[in-house]
Amino acid sequence: VLGYNLAMKISIKYKIFGLILILLVIIMAITGYVIVEQVKKSFLEEIKLRGLILTKSIAYSAEDPMIQNDDLYLAQLVKDALNHPGMIFAYILDEKKYSPVPPAFKIGDSIIFKKELFKKKITNLLPVHESSDTSAMIKLNGAPIFEIASPILVGGRKKIGEVHLGIDLSKLLATSRKIQMLIIYISIAGLIFGLVGAFLLGQYMVIPISKLVEGVHEIGKGNFDQEINVHTHDEIGELTMAFNQMAKDLKEKELIKDAFKRYVSHQVADEIIKNPDIFKNAMRGEKKTVTVLFGDIRGFTTMSEKLSPEEVVSILNYYLTEMTTIIFKNEGTIDKFIGDCIMAIFGAPIPHKDDVYRAVKSAVEIQYRMSDLNKERQRNGMRMVNVGIGINHGEAVVGNIGSKERLDYTVIGDSVNTASRIQGLAKGGEVVVSESVYYQVKDAFTFIEMPPVKVKGKEKPLKVFKIKVEGYVGY
Repeated sequence: VLGYNLAMKISIKYKIFGLILILLVIIMAITGYVIVEQVKKSFLEEIKLRGLILTKSIAYSAEDPMIQNDDLYLAQLVKDALNHPGMIFAYILDEKKYSPVPPAFKIGDSIIFKKELFKKKITNLLPVHESSDTSAMIKLNGAPIFEIASPILVGGRKKIGEVHLGIDLSKLLATSRKIQMLIIYISIAGLIFGLVGAFLLGQYMVIPISKLVEGVHEIGKGNFDQEINVHTHDEIGELTMAFNQMAKDLKEKELIKDAFKRYVSHQVADEIIKNPDIFKNAMRGEKKTVTVLFGDIRGFTTMSEKLSPEEVVSILNYYLTEMTTIIFKNEGTIDKFIGDCIMAIFGAPIPHKDDVYRAVKSAVEIQYRMSDLNKERQRNGMRMVNVGIGINHGEAVVGNIGSKERLDYTVIGDSVNTASRIQGLAKGGEVVVSESVYYQVKDAFTFIEMPPVKVKGKEKPLKVFKIKVEGYVGY
Protein backbone atom coordinates (compact mmCIF):
# COMPACT_ATOMS: atom_id res chain seq x y z
CA VAL A 1 0.00 0.00 0.00
CA LEU A 2 2.85 2.36 0.86
CA GLY A 3 4.53 1.66 -2.47
CA TYR A 4 1.24 2.21 -4.25
CA ASN A 5 0.74 5.54 -2.47
CA LEU A 6 4.26 6.67 -3.34
CA ALA A 7 3.71 5.70 -6.98
CA MET A 8 0.47 7.63 -7.03
CA LYS A 9 2.22 10.73 -5.68
CA ILE A 10 4.69 10.81 -8.58
CA SER A 11 3.76 13.60 -10.96
CA ILE A 12 2.39 12.50 -14.31
CA LYS A 13 5.05 14.54 -16.11
CA TYR A 14 7.75 12.39 -14.48
CA LYS A 15 5.86 9.24 -15.40
CA ILE A 16 5.68 10.41 -19.02
CA PHE A 17 9.36 11.39 -18.84
CA GLY A 18 10.34 7.95 -17.51
CA LEU A 19 8.17 6.07 -19.99
CA ILE A 20 9.55 7.95 -22.98
CA LEU A 21 13.12 7.51 -21.64
CA ILE A 22 12.64 3.74 -21.41
CA LEU A 23 11.08 3.58 -24.87
CA LEU A 24 13.87 5.69 -26.40
CA VAL A 25 16.59 3.56 -24.80
CA ILE A 26 14.95 0.33 -26.01
CA ILE A 27 14.30 1.65 -29.53
CA MET A 28 17.78 3.11 -29.94
CA ALA A 29 19.47 0.00 -28.52
CA ILE A 30 17.58 -2.25 -30.94
CA THR A 31 18.13 0.16 -33.84
CA GLY A 32 21.86 0.46 -33.07
CA TYR A 33 22.29 -3.30 -32.78
CA VAL A 34 20.47 -3.92 -36.07
CA ILE A 35 22.49 -1.22 -37.89
CA VAL A 36 25.85 -2.51 -36.61
CA GLU A 37 24.99 -6.10 -37.47
CA GLN A 38 23.80 -5.12 -40.93
CA VAL A 39 26.97 -3.08 -41.56
CA LYS A 40 29.16 -5.96 -40.37
CA LYS A 41 27.23 -8.36 -42.55
CA SER A 42 27.55 -6.06 -45.56
CA PHE A 43 31.29 -5.57 -45.02
CA LEU A 44 31.78 -9.31 -44.55
CA GLU A 45 29.86 -10.07 -47.73
CA GLU A 46 31.99 -7.55 -49.60
CA ILE A 47 35.22 -9.02 -48.17
CA LYS A 48 34.07 -12.51 -49.02
CA LEU A 49 33.25 -11.50 -52.59
CA ARG A 50 36.56 -9.72 -53.02
CA GLY A 51 38.44 -12.70 -51.54
CA LEU A 52 36.64 -15.19 -53.75
CA ILE A 53 37.42 -13.19 -56.86
CA LEU A 54 41.08 -13.06 -55.87
CA THR A 55 41.33 -16.76 -54.96
CA LYS A 56 39.63 -17.78 -58.22
CA SER A 57 41.96 -15.50 -60.15
CA ILE A 58 45.04 -17.02 -58.47
CA ALA A 59 43.65 -20.53 -58.93
CA TYR A 60 43.15 -19.86 -62.63
CA SER A 61 46.65 -18.38 -63.00
CA ALA A 62 48.21 -21.29 -61.07
CA GLU A 63 46.81 -24.03 -63.31
CA ASP A 64 49.69 -24.23 -65.82
CA PRO A 65 52.51 -23.52 -63.31
CA MET A 66 51.20 -26.37 -61.11
CA ILE A 67 51.31 -28.77 -64.09
CA GLN A 68 54.78 -27.56 -65.13
CA ASN A 69 56.13 -27.40 -61.52
CA ASP A 70 57.02 -23.73 -62.06
CA ASP A 71 57.76 -22.96 -58.39
CA LEU A 72 59.05 -19.49 -59.11
CA TYR A 73 55.81 -18.39 -60.77
CA LEU A 74 53.73 -19.96 -58.00
CA ALA A 75 55.79 -18.13 -55.35
CA GLN A 76 55.22 -14.88 -57.23
CA LEU A 77 51.46 -15.53 -57.27
CA VAL A 78 51.52 -16.05 -53.49
CA LYS A 79 53.55 -12.88 -52.98
CA ASP A 80 51.32 -10.80 -55.30
CA ALA A 81 48.24 -11.98 -53.41
CA LEU A 82 49.52 -10.35 -50.21
CA ASN A 83 49.82 -6.98 -51.97
CA HIS A 84 46.04 -6.71 -51.93
CA PRO A 85 44.61 -4.71 -48.98
CA GLY A 86 43.81 -6.75 -45.91
CA MET A 87 45.49 -10.00 -47.00
CA ILE A 88 47.34 -11.64 -44.10
CA PHE A 89 48.46 -15.01 -45.55
CA ALA A 90 48.44 -17.00 -48.80
CA TYR A 91 48.91 -20.72 -49.50
CA ILE A 92 49.13 -22.82 -52.64
CA LEU A 93 48.79 -26.56 -52.08
CA ASP A 94 48.78 -29.53 -54.41
CA GLU A 95 46.04 -32.17 -54.47
CA LYS A 96 47.76 -34.01 -51.55
CA LYS A 97 47.86 -30.90 -49.30
CA TYR A 98 51.64 -30.44 -49.87
CA SER A 99 53.05 -26.94 -50.24
CA PRO A 100 55.03 -26.70 -53.52
CA VAL A 101 56.16 -23.19 -52.52
CA PRO A 102 56.62 -21.65 -49.07
CA PRO A 103 53.39 -20.03 -47.73
CA ALA A 104 53.60 -16.23 -47.47
CA PHE A 105 52.58 -14.15 -44.42
CA LYS A 106 52.31 -10.39 -44.16
CA ILE A 107 53.65 -8.85 -40.97
CA GLY A 108 53.33 -5.09 -40.99
CA ASP A 109 54.57 -3.98 -44.41
CA SER A 110 56.85 -7.02 -44.86
CA ILE A 111 56.07 -10.26 -46.65
CA ILE A 112 57.67 -13.33 -45.04
CA PHE A 113 57.81 -16.79 -46.58
CA LYS A 114 57.57 -19.70 -44.14
CA LYS A 115 60.35 -21.81 -45.65
CA GLU A 116 59.96 -24.49 -42.98
CA LEU A 117 56.56 -25.29 -44.53
CA PHE A 118 58.05 -25.67 -48.02
CA LYS A 119 57.04 -29.04 -49.51
CA LYS A 120 55.30 -29.89 -46.22
CA LYS A 121 51.85 -31.40 -45.88
CA ILE A 122 49.42 -28.89 -44.36
CA THR A 123 46.12 -30.25 -43.10
CA ASN A 124 44.83 -27.61 -40.65
CA LEU A 125 43.22 -25.52 -43.39
CA LEU A 126 39.69 -25.38 -44.76
CA PRO A 127 38.69 -28.55 -46.62
CA VAL A 128 38.25 -27.82 -50.31
CA HIS A 129 36.31 -30.22 -52.51
CA GLU A 130 36.04 -30.56 -56.24
CA SER A 131 34.74 -27.31 -57.83
CA SER A 132 33.73 -25.82 -54.46
CA ASP A 133 34.79 -22.59 -52.80
CA THR A 134 34.80 -22.39 -48.99
CA SER A 135 35.11 -19.65 -46.41
CA ALA A 136 35.15 -19.45 -42.62
CA MET A 137 36.05 -17.22 -39.65
CA ILE A 138 39.21 -18.37 -37.84
CA LYS A 139 41.67 -17.06 -35.25
CA LEU A 140 45.35 -16.61 -36.02
CA ASN A 141 47.47 -15.64 -33.04
CA GLY A 142 44.30 -14.24 -31.47
CA ALA A 143 43.47 -12.05 -34.47
CA PRO A 144 40.16 -12.52 -36.37
CA ILE A 145 40.83 -13.88 -39.86
CA PHE A 146 38.44 -14.63 -42.69
CA GLU A 147 39.83 -17.62 -44.65
CA ILE A 148 38.78 -18.26 -48.26
CA ALA A 149 39.80 -21.26 -50.37
CA SER A 150 39.26 -22.20 -54.03
CA PRO A 151 40.32 -25.35 -55.94
CA ILE A 152 42.86 -25.29 -58.82
CA LEU A 153 41.25 -27.18 -61.66
CA VAL A 154 42.60 -28.58 -64.94
CA GLY A 155 40.21 -27.87 -67.74
CA GLY A 156 37.73 -26.74 -65.14
CA ARG A 157 37.16 -30.31 -63.95
CA LYS A 158 40.03 -32.13 -62.24
CA LYS A 159 41.37 -30.72 -59.02
CA ILE A 160 45.17 -30.52 -58.91
CA GLY A 161 45.55 -28.11 -55.98
CA GLU A 162 43.97 -25.35 -54.02
CA VAL A 163 44.54 -21.72 -53.06
CA HIS A 164 44.04 -20.42 -49.49
CA LEU A 165 43.88 -16.72 -48.59
CA GLY A 166 43.51 -15.13 -45.16
CA ILE A 167 41.94 -11.67 -44.84
CA ASP A 168 42.50 -9.61 -41.69
CA LEU A 169 39.20 -8.55 -40.10
CA SER A 170 40.73 -6.13 -37.61
CA LYS A 171 39.89 -3.16 -39.78
CA LEU A 172 36.36 -4.47 -40.17
CA LEU A 173 36.00 -4.68 -36.40
CA ALA A 174 37.59 -1.26 -35.96
CA THR A 175 35.16 0.20 -38.50
CA SER A 176 32.33 -1.58 -36.72
CA ARG A 177 33.42 -0.05 -33.41
CA LYS A 178 33.53 3.39 -35.02
CA ILE A 179 30.03 2.89 -36.31
CA GLN A 180 28.95 1.72 -32.86
CA MET A 181 30.42 4.83 -31.27
CA LEU A 182 28.77 7.00 -33.90
CA ILE A 183 25.45 5.32 -33.18
CA ILE A 184 26.00 5.82 -29.45
CA TYR A 185 26.67 9.54 -29.99
CA ILE A 186 23.61 9.82 -32.20
CA SER A 187 21.58 7.90 -29.60
CA ILE A 188 22.77 10.19 -26.82
CA ALA A 189 21.84 13.23 -28.89
CA GLY A 190 18.48 11.62 -29.69
CA LEU A 191 17.95 10.84 -26.01
CA ILE A 192 18.68 14.42 -25.04
CA PHE A 193 16.25 15.79 -27.61
CA GLY A 194 13.73 13.09 -26.70
CA LEU A 195 13.98 13.85 -22.99
CA VAL A 196 13.57 17.55 -23.61
CA GLY A 197 10.56 16.77 -25.76
CA ALA A 198 9.20 14.41 -23.08
CA PHE A 199 9.63 17.09 -20.43
CA LEU A 200 7.88 19.68 -22.58
CA LEU A 201 5.11 17.18 -23.38
CA GLY A 202 4.74 16.46 -19.67
CA GLN A 203 4.52 20.17 -18.93
CA TYR A 204 2.04 20.59 -21.79
CA MET A 205 -0.18 17.94 -20.25
CA VAL A 206 0.37 18.73 -16.57
CA ILE A 207 -0.41 22.47 -16.70
CA PRO A 208 -4.05 22.05 -17.81
CA ILE A 209 -4.44 19.02 -15.54
CA SER A 210 -3.11 21.08 -12.61
CA LYS A 211 -5.66 23.77 -13.41
CA LEU A 212 -8.37 21.12 -13.48
CA VAL A 213 -7.22 19.85 -10.07
CA GLU A 214 -7.29 23.39 -8.67
CA GLY A 215 -10.77 23.84 -10.12
CA VAL A 216 -11.98 20.61 -8.53
CA HIS A 217 -10.61 21.75 -5.15
CA GLU A 218 -12.44 25.07 -5.52
CA ILE A 219 -15.67 23.28 -6.41
CA GLY A 220 -15.14 21.08 -3.36
CA LYS A 221 -15.08 24.27 -1.30
CA GLY A 222 -18.39 25.34 -2.83
CA ASN A 223 -16.99 27.86 -5.30
CA PHE A 224 -18.84 26.98 -8.50
CA ASP A 225 -17.76 30.07 -10.47
CA GLN A 226 -14.95 28.09 -12.04
CA GLU A 227 -14.14 28.29 -15.73
CA ILE A 228 -10.90 27.09 -17.25
CA ASN A 229 -9.82 28.44 -20.63
CA VAL A 230 -9.63 25.78 -23.35
CA HIS A 231 -6.32 26.07 -25.23
CA THR A 232 -6.22 22.70 -26.98
CA HIS A 233 -8.52 20.73 -29.25
CA ASP A 234 -7.64 17.27 -27.98
CA GLU A 235 -8.80 14.97 -25.17
CA ILE A 236 -7.50 17.41 -22.53
CA GLY A 237 -9.46 20.19 -24.22
CA GLU A 238 -12.58 17.98 -24.16
CA LEU A 239 -11.94 17.23 -20.48
CA THR A 240 -11.63 20.96 -19.76
CA MET A 241 -14.90 21.70 -21.56
CA ALA A 242 -16.58 18.87 -19.64
CA PHE A 243 -15.26 20.37 -16.39
CA ASN A 244 -16.61 23.82 -17.28
CA GLN A 245 -20.00 22.28 -18.09
CA MET A 246 -19.93 20.35 -14.82
CA ALA A 247 -19.18 23.54 -12.87
CA LYS A 248 -22.03 25.29 -14.65
CA ASP A 249 -24.45 22.43 -13.91
CA LEU A 250 -23.37 22.31 -10.27
CA LYS A 251 -23.90 26.05 -9.98
CA GLU A 252 -27.40 25.72 -11.43
CA LYS A 253 -28.16 22.89 -9.03
CA GLU A 254 -26.85 24.93 -6.13
CA LEU A 255 -29.00 27.90 -7.17
CA ILE A 256 -32.03 25.66 -7.34
CA LYS A 257 -31.11 24.11 -4.01
CA ASP A 258 -30.69 27.53 -2.41
CA ALA A 259 -34.00 28.63 -3.89
CA PHE A 260 -35.92 25.66 -2.50
CA LYS A 261 -34.13 24.60 0.67
CA ARG A 262 -35.82 27.35 2.70
CA TYR A 263 -39.26 26.21 1.56
CA VAL A 264 -39.24 22.45 1.20
CA SER A 265 -38.32 19.35 3.17
CA HIS A 266 -35.01 17.63 2.60
CA GLN A 267 -36.80 14.81 0.72
CA VAL A 268 -38.25 17.29 -1.74
CA ALA A 269 -34.92 19.13 -1.98
CA ASP A 270 -33.17 15.84 -2.83
CA GLU A 271 -35.66 15.16 -5.62
CA ILE A 272 -35.13 18.66 -6.98
CA ILE A 273 -31.33 18.23 -6.99
CA LYS A 274 -31.60 14.85 -8.75
CA ASN A 275 -33.70 16.30 -11.58
CA PRO A 276 -33.08 20.04 -11.71
CA ASP A 277 -34.28 20.42 -15.30
CA ILE A 278 -37.76 19.24 -14.34
CA PHE A 279 -38.12 22.08 -11.84
CA LYS A 280 -36.75 24.93 -13.93
CA ASN A 281 -40.25 25.48 -15.33
CA ALA A 282 -41.59 25.59 -11.79
CA MET A 283 -39.28 28.51 -11.09
CA ARG A 284 -40.22 30.31 -14.31
CA GLY A 285 -43.97 29.92 -13.67
CA GLU A 286 -46.62 27.32 -14.44
CA LYS A 287 -50.25 26.57 -13.66
CA LYS A 288 -50.75 23.63 -11.31
CA THR A 289 -53.43 22.09 -9.15
CA VAL A 290 -52.29 22.58 -5.55
CA THR A 291 -53.61 22.39 -2.00
CA VAL A 292 -53.00 25.57 0.00
CA LEU A 293 -52.85 25.69 3.79
CA PHE A 294 -52.97 28.84 5.94
CA GLY A 295 -52.30 28.61 9.67
CA ASP A 296 -52.66 31.69 11.89
CA ILE A 297 -51.87 32.11 15.59
CA ARG A 298 -55.06 33.46 17.14
CA GLY A 299 -54.81 36.46 19.44
CA PHE A 300 -51.07 36.77 18.99
CA THR A 301 -51.25 40.52 18.39
CA THR A 302 -52.94 41.05 21.78
CA MET A 303 -50.47 38.69 23.42
CA SER A 304 -47.46 40.45 21.90
CA GLU A 305 -48.51 43.79 23.40
CA LYS A 306 -47.84 42.37 26.88
CA LEU A 307 -44.45 40.83 25.98
CA SER A 308 -41.02 42.21 25.23
CA PRO A 309 -39.87 42.23 21.56
CA GLU A 310 -37.43 39.43 22.33
CA GLU A 311 -40.17 37.26 23.82
CA VAL A 312 -42.48 37.97 20.89
CA VAL A 313 -39.86 36.88 18.35
CA SER A 314 -38.85 33.86 20.43
CA ILE A 315 -42.44 32.56 20.83
CA LEU A 316 -43.31 33.25 17.20
CA ASN A 317 -40.19 31.50 15.88
CA TYR A 318 -40.78 28.53 18.16
CA TYR A 319 -44.37 27.90 17.06
CA LEU A 320 -43.70 28.58 13.39
CA THR A 321 -40.80 26.12 13.58
CA GLU A 322 -43.05 23.46 15.08
CA MET A 323 -45.58 23.92 12.29
CA THR A 324 -42.85 23.95 9.63
CA THR A 325 -41.44 20.66 10.94
CA ILE A 326 -44.81 18.95 10.58
CA ILE A 327 -45.38 20.39 7.08
CA PHE A 328 -41.94 19.27 5.96
CA LYS A 329 -42.56 15.81 7.40
CA ASN A 330 -45.56 15.50 5.10
CA GLU A 331 -43.47 16.87 2.18
CA GLY A 332 -45.25 20.17 1.90
CA THR A 333 -43.62 23.42 0.81
CA ILE A 334 -43.44 26.56 2.94
CA ASP A 335 -44.60 29.42 0.75
CA LYS A 336 -44.08 32.25 3.21
CA PHE A 337 -44.50 33.55 6.73
CA ILE A 338 -46.90 36.47 7.07
CA GLY A 339 -46.36 37.81 10.53
CA ASP A 340 -47.85 35.16 12.84
CA CYS A 341 -49.35 33.26 9.88
CA ILE A 342 -47.78 30.41 7.93
CA MET A 343 -48.66 29.60 4.32
CA ALA A 344 -47.87 26.18 2.88
CA ILE A 345 -48.60 24.43 -0.39
CA PHE A 346 -48.87 20.74 -1.28
CA GLY A 347 -48.38 19.66 -4.88
CA ALA A 348 -45.57 22.02 -5.84
CA PRO A 349 -42.82 21.79 -6.79
CA ILE A 350 -43.28 18.01 -6.45
CA PRO A 351 -46.83 16.69 -6.80
CA HIS A 352 -48.15 13.64 -4.95
CA LYS A 353 -51.32 11.69 -5.59
CA ASP A 354 -52.42 12.31 -2.00
CA ASP A 355 -51.47 15.99 -1.62
CA VAL A 356 -54.91 16.88 -0.23
CA TYR A 357 -54.59 14.16 2.39
CA ARG A 358 -51.07 15.32 3.28
CA ALA A 359 -52.30 18.87 3.76
CA VAL A 360 -55.22 17.89 6.05
CA LYS A 361 -53.02 15.43 7.93
CA SER A 362 -50.46 18.20 8.51
CA ALA A 363 -53.22 20.51 9.82
CA VAL A 364 -54.51 17.90 12.26
CA GLU A 365 -50.98 17.09 13.48
CA ILE A 366 -50.30 20.80 14.00
CA GLN A 367 -53.40 21.11 16.17
CA TYR A 368 -52.43 18.10 18.27
CA ARG A 369 -48.93 19.51 18.66
CA MET A 370 -50.36 22.86 19.72
CA SER A 371 -52.54 21.04 22.25
CA ASP A 372 -49.48 19.31 23.77
CA LEU A 373 -47.60 22.61 23.97
CA ASN A 374 -50.62 24.29 25.59
CA LYS A 375 -50.71 21.62 28.29
CA GLU A 376 -47.09 22.49 29.17
CA ARG A 377 -47.83 26.22 29.12
CA GLN A 378 -50.92 25.66 31.28
CA ARG A 379 -48.86 23.77 33.87
CA ASN A 380 -46.34 26.65 33.90
CA GLY A 381 -49.08 29.22 34.26
CA MET A 382 -48.47 30.69 30.83
CA ARG A 383 -50.97 31.92 28.28
CA MET A 384 -51.94 29.22 25.77
CA VAL A 385 -51.36 29.63 22.04
CA ASN A 386 -54.02 28.59 19.52
CA VAL A 387 -53.85 28.19 15.76
CA GLY A 388 -56.70 28.37 13.24
CA ILE A 389 -56.09 26.56 9.93
CA GLY A 390 -57.85 26.86 6.56
CA ILE A 391 -57.27 24.63 3.52
CA ASN A 392 -58.41 24.89 -0.11
CA HIS A 393 -57.68 22.82 -3.24
CA GLY A 394 -57.63 24.20 -6.79
CA GLU A 395 -55.61 25.66 -9.64
CA ALA A 396 -52.97 28.33 -9.05
CA VAL A 397 -49.98 29.89 -10.77
CA VAL A 398 -46.70 28.63 -9.25
CA GLY A 399 -43.29 30.21 -9.75
CA ASN A 400 -40.57 32.59 -8.61
CA ILE A 401 -42.44 35.88 -8.34
CA GLY A 402 -41.11 39.29 -7.35
CA SER A 403 -38.54 41.84 -8.49
CA LYS A 404 -35.05 41.34 -9.91
CA GLU A 405 -33.63 42.13 -6.47
CA ARG A 406 -35.92 39.75 -4.57
CA LEU A 407 -37.83 36.69 -5.76
CA ASP A 408 -40.08 34.34 -3.78
CA TYR A 409 -41.27 30.91 -4.78
CA THR A 410 -45.02 31.28 -4.26
CA VAL A 411 -48.51 30.56 -5.58
CA ILE A 412 -51.10 33.11 -6.65
CA GLY A 413 -54.68 32.85 -7.82
CA ASP A 414 -58.27 32.67 -6.70
CA SER A 415 -57.81 29.31 -4.97
CA VAL A 416 -55.07 30.84 -2.80
CA ASN A 417 -57.26 33.79 -1.83
CA THR A 418 -60.09 31.39 -1.00
CA ALA A 419 -57.79 29.38 1.29
CA SER A 420 -56.89 32.60 3.11
CA ARG A 421 -60.59 33.50 3.54
CA ILE A 422 -61.38 30.00 4.84
CA GLN A 423 -58.55 30.29 7.37
CA GLY A 424 -60.31 33.35 8.77
CA LEU A 425 -63.34 31.17 9.58
CA ALA A 426 -61.34 28.76 11.72
CA LYS A 427 -61.19 29.28 15.46
CA GLY A 428 -58.23 28.25 17.59
CA GLY A 429 -57.79 24.49 17.43
CA GLU A 430 -59.99 24.13 14.34
CA VAL A 431 -59.24 23.03 10.77
CA VAL A 432 -61.68 24.40 8.18
CA VAL A 433 -61.62 23.10 4.61
CA SER A 434 -63.36 23.86 1.34
CA GLU A 435 -65.80 21.57 -0.41
CA SER A 436 -63.07 20.52 -2.93
CA VAL A 437 -60.92 19.33 -0.04
CA TYR A 438 -63.77 17.62 1.81
CA TYR A 439 -64.81 15.37 -1.07
CA GLN A 440 -61.26 14.02 -1.50
CA VAL A 441 -60.60 13.09 2.15
CA LYS A 442 -64.06 12.76 3.71
CA ASP A 443 -63.47 9.09 4.47
CA ALA A 444 -60.13 9.70 6.20
CA PHE A 445 -61.26 12.33 8.76
CA THR A 446 -64.38 13.27 10.70
CA PHE A 447 -65.90 16.48 9.36
CA ILE A 448 -68.67 18.76 10.56
CA GLU A 449 -70.50 20.67 7.86
CA MET A 450 -70.71 24.38 8.55
CA PRO A 451 -73.32 26.79 7.21
CA PRO A 452 -72.39 28.20 3.79
CA VAL A 453 -70.49 31.44 4.14
CA LYS A 454 -70.20 34.47 1.94
CA VAL A 455 -66.56 35.44 1.37
CA LYS A 456 -65.00 38.39 -0.39
CA GLY A 457 -64.57 37.88 -4.13
CA LYS A 458 -67.15 35.09 -4.40
CA GLU A 459 -70.70 35.59 -5.64
CA LYS A 460 -72.02 32.33 -4.22
CA PRO A 461 -71.66 31.28 -0.57
CA LEU A 462 -68.96 28.67 0.04
CA LYS A 463 -69.69 25.29 1.48
CA VAL A 464 -67.11 24.64 4.19
CA PHE A 465 -66.40 21.83 6.65
CA LYS A 466 -64.42 21.78 9.86
CA ILE A 467 -62.50 19.23 11.85
CA LYS A 468 -62.76 19.68 15.59
CA VAL A 469 -59.64 18.05 16.96
CA GLU A 470 -60.71 15.73 19.78
CA GLY A 471 -59.06 16.35 23.12
CA TYR A 472 -57.68 19.67 21.98
CA VAL A 473 -56.50 21.87 24.86
CA GLY A 474 -56.82 25.61 24.33
CA TYR A 475 -58.79 28.62 25.37
